[in-house]
Amino acid sequence: MADHAAAPRLIALGGVKGGVGVTLFGAGLAAFFAQLGKRVLYLDAHPQGPAVAASFGSPTLSAATPPWAPAGTDGRGRDTAVPGVRVLECTREDGPVAELPLRRPRELVRGAAADFALLDLGGGVRSRTLDAMLDADAVVAVTTPEPVSVEAVWRLARHLYARSVTARLRALGDHDAAAAVAELTQAHAGPPMPVDLAAALGARSAETAELAWGALAALRIRLVVNQSRSRADLELGEAMARVSARRLGPVIEYLGHVEFDDAAVVAARRRRPLLVDAPAAKASRNLERIARKLLALESRAAAAGASAGPAGPPDPATHYETLGVDRGASDEEIRRAYRRTREVFAAESVCLAGLLTEPEVSAMVARVEEARDVLLDPSRRRPYDLSITLPGELPMATGFDDEPAAAAAEPAASAPMPELTPETEFTGPLLREVREARGAELKDVSARTKVSLAYLRAIEAEDFAALPAAVYARGFVAEYAKFLRLDVEQVVRTWLRRYRKATER
Repeated sequence: MADHAAAPRLIALGGVKGGVGVTLFGAGLAAFFAQLGKRVLYLDAHPQGPAVAASFGSPTLSAATPPWAPAGTDGRGRDTAVPGVRVLECTREDGPVAELPLRRPRELVRGAAADFALLDLGGGVRSRTLDAMLDADAVVAVTTPEPVSVEAVWRLARHLYARSVTARLRALGDHDAAAAVAELTQAHAGPPMPVDLAAALGARSAETAELAWGALAALRIRLVVNQSRSRADLELGEAMARVSARRLGPVIEYLGHVEFDDAAVVAARRRRPLLVDAPAAKASRNLERIARKLLALESRAAAAGASAGPAGPPDPATHYETLGVDRGASDEEIRRAYRRTREVFAAESVCLAGLLTEPEVSAMVARVEEARDVLLDPSRRRPYDLSITLPGELPMATGFDDEPAAAAAEPAASAPMPELTPETEFTGPLLREVREARGAELKDVSARTKVSLAYLRAIEAEDFAALPAAVYARGFVAEYAKFLRLDVEQVVRTWLRRYRKATER
């Protein structure tokens, strides 16, 4: 996706279908950014007509009123009741979409006096919607915890990747490969799953393979689950990111959920953003947490440029990855992970809607059962661990019965060991003290645990915004605790308590 430092940070907001709450989320995001002193330009690009202004206490524009200031001025859009937020309406109530370059939304925001531009595209996968998303710095999709909405997320990912890779192929001059995308799309009554499409294109030539997998590695859809009610709803986003990786690649990045809250209905009737009308409501707290995470991600991306994952087909999942546990997980952790994973791949699981066929679900369930059987059988687990250990890599300890090997690999202590008790609250700085006392460098920890240096530094500095979702942060901390030969359960429990307290503010 594009990145232009001269323009405001452009975030495209889309609903995978109508009525999922894109404007509720967008208005809350704009209000939160404004409360932090950020200037926000909110672009209302709903195809059915203006829909955003009323959320900020403003009437929509009449047909005789120019909807935007002349290009190149800083005053484009109209002020709202929320200081720092301006609304630019890109549609008209009495006719088709205004003649604005919504396929290239940067032309609307270039030179505007704003820190962020939020482009509210409504729902659907129209071609102009996809092009606008690909022109943005980030894409945020809002869904609800129901099968038709979840299936629409996968449809958005399929269409967005097909549009992206086609544009890249045409820019390269490979029109035959671009035509092949169209043929595959027609044959499948829609674009194939991104991994399948990238593999089909990759079979044509090495150059096309590099382009196709590179386009997939660069694509990100940040996901928000709205109107969550049950425990299963609260866990849906993480489950969607997890189960989709083999079919979509690393496309889905879960931001968080917004609980169902009557306060949102009241705020809509009052024509006020939820965060302004009811800042203490549970949905407001959810919105604020998501906004903080998104702001942190965008601030880092703007400073360092967007980073893509590895460009290539996904590696076969290990048994640990299948169950979503780390290499040193205890038997009880494996049993709990197995139960959670079986729920994810149950026949009635919402997150699978439109993603896997019945045979694929059956095959995945068989892999889950095999992973449990191997990892809970010591006579099978240790040979398996050795089989997935890379050359030169030390086998991962699985508990505290590996003391001789751990001691042999541990450098001499270079600082006093802090006093540790069963009641010790493990903080990031305390973990750093233990590491230094054991004479280990962070690069040694990273090499042994396979946790990146950036995440290890964030754990020690308690830079929670720099860490991924709790399920992944937990695994990183567990690996770190095993390296330090600490009580893994105590370290994870106390450190995660601080993580959640900080990220749920």
